[in-house]
Amino acid sequence: MTAQMHDRIKYDGRSYGLAAAPLEGYFSANPGARPKFAGMNSACMRGYIADWEVMDGKLFLVGMEMALQTDSTFASVFPDVRQGGVFADWVNGELKCPYGKLIRYDHAGFSSLCEHELILTVENGIVKGTVTKDNA
Repeated sequence: MTAQMHDRIKYDGRSYGLAAAPLEGYFSANPGARPKFAGMNSACMRGYIADWEVMDGKLFLVGMEMALQTDSTFASVFPDVRQGGVFADWVNGELKCPYGKLIRYDHAGFSSLCEHELILTVENGIVKGTVTKDNA
């Protein structure tokens, strides 16, 4: 597998890449909502880049950029989206946000390693904790 393009996330006033694809959990539970793509991009197998933001301790999906040709839009995937985005109550687990200098490039998924990682622990869309990990 090719190294994958990261989703984007804003946390505590700072923007990060997100080395995960939490929207895939939503599409697994709601397969009819998944955008239909007319092509493939090996660097973005999921076909989109999602924009996330943590607001008041909650994770929200605030947008999507389609990386492949499609008629789908954020509004067509989430027709009931409100200002502020979609509360991501389906997200559970650790979300890794690498930053700093690239230490090791790995040509597979999200496994490259940067100097630092912000790790958000999320339960049902609520950020329960954060840890900063130094990999240097």
